[in-house]
Amino acid sequence: MNKLKVSTRLALGFASVVVLLVVISLVGVWGMSTVKGNLSDIIVNNQQGSMVDQMNTSVRVRALAIRNIALFQDPALIKREIDRIKVQEKSYQEARTKLAKLFEQPGTTPKEHELFDRIAQNAAETEPLLAQAVALAQDNKTAEVTSLLVQKIRPVQAKWLDNLDELGSFEDKLNAQAAADSDVTYSGILTTTWTLVAAAVLLALGAAFLIVRSVLRQLGGEPAHAQELAAQIAQGNLAVTIPLTKGDHSSLMASLENMRAQLTSIVDGIKRSAESISTAAGQIAVGNLDLSRRTEEQAASLEETASSMEEITSTVEQNTQNAGQGNQLARSASLHAQKGGEVVERVVDTMKDISDSANKITEIISTVEGIAFQTNILALNAAVEAARAGEQGRGFAVVATEVRSLAQRSASAAKEIRGLIESSVQHVGAGQKLVDEAGQTMSQVVQSIQQVNDLMSEITAASSEQSSGISQINIAISQMDEVTQQNAALVEESASAAQSMAQQADSLRQAVSVFRIEPPALAPLVSREPGFGSTTALLSPA
Repeated sequence: MNKLKVSTRLALGFASVVVLLVVISLVGVWGMSTVKGNLSDIIVNNQQGSMVDQMNTSVRVRALAIRNIALFQDPALIKREIDRIKVQEKSYQEARTKLAKLFEQPGTTPKEHELFDRIAQNAAETEPLLAQAVALAQDNKTAEVTSLLVQKIRPVQAKWLDNLDELGSFEDKLNAQAAADSDVTYSGILTTTWTLVAAAVLLALGAAFLIVRSVLRQLGGEPAHAQELAAQIAQGNLAVTIPLTKGDHSSLMASLENMRAQLTSIVDGIKRSAESISTAAGQIAVGNLDLSRRTEEQAASLEETASSMEEITSTVEQNTQNAGQGNQLARSASLHAQKGGEVVERVVDTMKDISDSANKITEIISTVEGIAFQTNILALNAAVEAARAGEQGRGFAVVATEVRSLAQRSASAAKEIRGLIESSVQHVGAGQKLVDEAGQTMSQVVQSIQQVNDLMSEITAASSEQSSGISQINIAISQMDEVTQQNAALVEESASAAQSMAQQADSLRQAVSVFRIEPPALAPLVSREPGFGSTTALLSPA
């Protein structure tokens, strides 16, 4: 139960009592229902008995009236008895109808049905005889009425009355049984109810005892005592002694003791730390003063270094400018040389193209010579054929002669052109050699100028890098100067912060001094077992 919450324990305790109350209520309801059933049976049996009595009275009254009819001689008296018989017949039929309806209800015993059937049979046998007797009386045949009454009516009427008396006695017996059952049920319900009430009281007391005992064990003492101890701890009295039961490590009092011990350790550590902080703050302040002096000296040295670097920077920038101008001139000469080289290369290419064209022309002239030679042969063959033809080929021979003449002149012209072309090819070859030599020379000049240009570029780049490096050094020196100035300011702020920290450490010591962590001179330990009637003493330092 110690692992359950207080609300769960209380809920279980009250739930147990409520369950028993519900059981008691259910037993009472069941008992009342049973008694109600018995009372209903008694009521029904009384109604059935009343109907049986009414039927019995009706039969007896009619039997007496038949006897009077047999005895009376006065017609008026006989008529009165006949009227009584008719009234009793009507009363019997009403009682019989009601009794039949009651016997139709559930719970009617077989014996009741048997007796009711026998009574109905008796009525069926007797009522015709009674009607016959009434008819004879109306005819003033009293002697015959007497004979009928003695011989026939009385035997069956006696059985009829016996059955009615037996049914009435049986109904009375059923009433007595129902009353006895009601008494037994009442006695059983009364005993059960008192037993359950006693169990509920014992369960309630036991649950209350267990719940209170478990709660006090979980608290470790009275709630008021725990509240007073917590109030003293809240006021800074960490020297209060919290009495604990032997072996108690999980109660609220044990948790308060653990909290007090932890707070005592923390407050003691805070006091020691505040003293250490105060001492360290003083040392930091002294160190900051020395650091401030050294920072000022470093700032002065950096200012002198920055002035010297500015002069070096001016000289390097002048060298960089001169190197840049030389580099630009070298680039200009290199560009002109490259252009001359390109012109020479184009001349070489042109001479090569001329040489290639002359070679092609030579080939063409060779082709023309071949064509002229073949044309001359063809013209010669044509002249031969024309001579063979005689007069008919004379015109063709003239044409062949002209063609041959043209072919010879073409061959002569081709020879002359060949000679000229060969002479030109020789001159072009000589010019090409000269141009090749000029191109090689120009290439060497361009390479030399390019090397000069590369050297100037390297000088310029080196000067630029040197200038950039010096600029970066100047920037670094400026940054160092700024950082040094900031460090000086920070040192002053640190000195001020150290002084403020020392003041705060003093304030912290004063704030923590509210807590009393020294144990009291007398701190008796009260050992007690929590439970009903347990008492605890509040122990505070003197």
